[in-house]
Amino acid sequence: MESELQAGAVLRTPLDSPAAWRGARMASRPGDWQVRLDDQDIAELTALADRLAGSPDNSRPLHGIPADELRLPRLAAKATAWRAHLEDGPGVLLVRGMPVAGVPQDRVALMYWALSSAIGLPTPQDKRELYLAHVREDGAARPDRFAYQTNVELPFHTDWCDIVSLLCVTTSRTGGASRVASSVTLYNELLGRRPDLVEALYEPFWMNNRDEKDGDRIPYYAASHVSWLDGKLSFRRRPSWRRRAAASGRRDYLQQTDGNTPPEPSEAQLAALELMDTIAAEPGVALSMDLAPGDIQYVNNHTVLHARDGFENGTGPDEQRHLMRMWLTVPDGRRLTAAYARGIARRLEPPRQPAHV
Repeated sequence: MESELQAGAVLRTPLDSPAAWRGARMASRPGDWQVRLDDQDIAELTALADRLAGSPDNSRPLHGIPADELRLPRLAAKATAWRAHLEDGPGVLLVRGMPVAGVPQDRVALMYWALSSAIGLPTPQDKRELYLAHVREDGAARPDRFAYQTNVELPFHTDWCDIVSLLCVTTSRTGGASRVASSVTLYNELLGRRPDLVEALYEPFWMNNRDEKDGDRIPYYAASHVSWLDGKLSFRRRPSWRRRAAASGRRDYLQQTDGNTPPEPSEAQLAALELMDTIAAEPGVALSMDLAPGDIQYVNNHTVLHARDGFENGTGPDEQRHLMRMWLTVPDGRRLTAAYARGIARRLEPPRQPAHV
């Protein structure tokens, strides 16, 4: 199995950018990345939900609602600034105060959808054309279950889109903290410690495509972990599918039926990723936050890695961790090199066809 992808331009000097931050400083300056919905914002969201709930077409899936029915005039200006903060700033934003307590789940989803649609275009998350996912425990971890449907710790990674968003509806009894880290900072640190490993990140890695839209036809594809273009550094990270398979005792469950499996990453590629993981775990590098009900976290996948601590649910309904997740495309977002862009889900116009929500 071979790849014709070539490494693009390589950034060989540390990047001075607002996206290169450290968690210790971010934690001391919450005003730099946290905002709160005010009473007028909430009134606008509530009025929109009331109006759409009373519509004759209120049975439409969320992605079947025309964009002009989702307009939030007051919040639109804020959303524009938030999008700039995500694209050209730190890349992580926490919007607090979404009303969730005592609000029906479909109403919460509608307000979350409308607010997020003001920031970017909702984008399908897998081959099921899933636009809004429910992140909660659904049994023990196993190879045929998505990791977000379990309570296990999720290591630092990126999702395959421009922006990933999580709305906290309820929390677990213990654990479940969200952690984020600047991939630009990790890259800069790698340059300082092991510059000989950096170029390997631009070379093709074989990615598992099992759960994506074309996964039955293209079970694997080659792509770069890094894009350096137009003065912007983009980084993608998916934990090793081979290691996940080995840990589950099912090394074959992600392999093609014909046995034509892709090659292992090179020693330099593995060393680079492992060192970046090590740096992310060092004190003061990552930022940890406990999402409270009504918190919405937005993360730029090209500049920020995210992770989750393991958790334990309780027995009561308010101790069952439940988050809603959306993927967003930034319509006027950064350009990506061809070697990096493969597999990144982008939708440049609003969805039109009904599908699962």
